[in-house]
Amino acid sequence: MSLGRLAMFITGLILLACVAALAVLPARWFIAVVPDHWPLAVVDASGTIWSGSATVALGAREHQRTVPAALRWETSWARGPKLTLRHPWLGGPLALTPAWLGLGISGQTLQLPAAALATLDARMMAVGPGGTLSLKWPASIIGPTPRPAGTTLLEARWRDAASALTPIRPLGDYALVLKQLASGSVDVTLSTLEGTLVLKGQGTLNRTQGFQFDGTAQADPSASAHDQTALRDVLAALGPQRNNQTLLRFR
Repeated sequence: MSLGRLAMFITGLILLACVAALAVLPARWFIAVVPDHWPLAVVDASGTIWSGSATVALGAREHQRTVPAALRWETSWARGPKLTLRHPWLGGPLALTPAWLGLGISGQTLQLPAAALATLDARMMAVGPGGTLSLKWPASIIGPTPRPAGTTLLEARWRDAASALTPIRPLGDYALVLKQLASGSVDVTLSTLEGTLVLKGQGTLNRTQGFQFDGTAQADPSASAHDQTALRDVLAALGPQRNNQTLLRFR
């Protein structure tokens, strides 16, 4: 065998070994590759990276909570590569497909207990949130090219909000909307749809400065004296007070 043919033969064997290794690469590999700063971690996994299941945890490392049901995925190749994710909290299958300069994600909804908010921040953990969170997003491509300005990227609702620090049930209903800005940043708007506890605020999310948000929380001025007193512990847990308002500042 000539030296050239030998080199081609060895190269072919290496490529074949790589393909075979990828085909059986264990799903537990995800435990190591998910970045530490992400608000999500893979606790355990089984199967392969192409078809398997995993137990995940939400939140920053110091506030993480394990999601009760497993996340499952499978890969199909019939009409091009597609990874399909399934979980009881999802409204249906979530499809991920490779796209030009990015990753295509199908539109979907996600519903989960509002207790998940406690994983985001120590203040929310102190509040002991209750109720239901629902998230909705449109089909889009995640990549370096921003979507057109004004595009709604995510709508989140906190329904029948409650807190372990007050007997008021519910506190209200709240909406958080993320929209694309022309600058490439994302606008974040918090508003109160109805409720005794009034939350509002504005912020931005971008790659250079991260998440910057400023808002306020207060009892509805029209609420009874009893309800305003019942909200004191909630407002104190959320942040410092100024001019009869609690300042909401997240960085």
